[in-house]
Amino acid sequence: MSVLGQQAVYAPTSRFTDRAYLAWTAVAIAYAIAFLQRVSPQSISLSFMHDFNTDAAGVAMLASSYFWGYTLMQIPAGLLVDRYGVKRVVLVSMVASSLGSAAFALAPNLLDVFAARLIVACGDALVFTALLKLVAQSFADERFGMMSGISQVSGYVGGVIATTPLAAAVSGFGWRACFLFIACIGLANLAFAKLALKPDPASQSNKTLKVIVTAARQALAHIANWGCAMTFASHFAVVTTLSGVWGIPMVAHLFNISPTAAGTPLLAFMIGNALGSIFLGHAADRAAAALDRALIGICVLRMLLIAMLLPPIAQTFGLAYVTVVFTALGLIAGGTVPLVLKCVKKLYTTDLIGVGASVNTTAAGIFAGISQPIIGFAMLAASHASGTDAVHNKAVIGDGGYSALIVILLLMSLPGIAGPLLMRSKLIAR
Repeated sequence: MSVLGQQAVYAPTSRFTDRAYLAWTAVAIAYAIAFLQRVSPQSISLSFMHDFNTDAAGVAMLASSYFWGYTLMQIPAGLLVDRYGVKRVVLVSMVASSLGSAAFALAPNLLDVFAARLIVACGDALVFTALLKLVAQSFADERFGMMSGISQVSGYVGGVIATTPLAAAVSGFGWRACFLFIACIGLANLAFAKLALKPDPASQSNKTLKVIVTAARQALAHIANWGCAMTFASHFAVVTTLSGVWGIPMVAHLFNISPTAAGTPLLAFMIGNALGSIFLGHAADRAAAALDRALIGICVLRMLLIAMLLPPIAQTFGLAYVTVVFTALGLIAGGTVPLVLKCVKKLYTTDLIGVGASVNTTAAGIFAGISQPIIGFAMLAASHASGTDAVHNKAVIGDGGYSALIVILLLMSLPGIAGPLLMRSKLIAR
């Protein structure tokens, strides 16, 4: 009887746990694809500029279109996930992302590129919020920091693929074939997710959009929540601009090497992201009283590392030095996200964590979307003014342009210091 009783207790629990991990895997794969889509411009920028006869402003438009689509869907994403549950939202997300990726691969002109990237971004925008909701629902609070960190690692796997592997694939097969392949992977994962994700609880239907919107409006009345949004927006816009848009072109220019070779420091960055997410995600579960100080310290350290990438410094110390700096940046960047997510859960609670994640990512998308065209034009202007290669080729970004990039990224980092100060009193009260 004792053995049978134990089987009755443990077998269902084991099946539930297995199902939770399968569901997490499906959404984590979707997040990896979304992350790859987000940071892919750096690996295709040279081919993209050649095929469409454009310059840095065109690449900035490519990046900006994704950020705007991502932003447009963020508040709806939180409301939809909290109202309709994870499964339905994730399946719709995967369909949009896959179809958008195929449309991007087949786009004949820049206008169609912009529209396709908007569709991809609108689909990808739902994934992060759904993954965070799934983790909050499926795993204990004591494991939330760790599991959210590991969830970030799934994204960084996509980021790793978007560096040297994608650059090599683009060189061998072309960027269009690569994105058609990505679309096919997305559709295969859609079929897996449909089987792995359990139906959303019937109780979800009792939570109306009006109730969620009202609760979200009340949450936004607190200055601490805006501080959290500032912190994440600064981190997201700075790190994505460097690692997802201009990292590979900058390294290729500084050392006059191919995009494939220039992907090595960015590959190290993504590996650092994964390690930082795991170790600082674990630390976040044990440092609840010091989240504000930890975030400020990480932001200052990130600014120092970014300053170390100024072209005169980077060229003096060489490619190995730049690779080490990018690795350290990855550790810091990866560790930032679990700390911010721990703050989100404390400030919004599990019931409204979807809304909290959406507020943060909306702020991040707006900040990143506005900044990309400004960065692109500033880099071109600084390149022309500095009298570098841009004098002979107006599409080329020179040392002056990349120096301007570093300065702008340092200025964009400042909200990451102010944000934790605004959160401090609320975090302590919690």
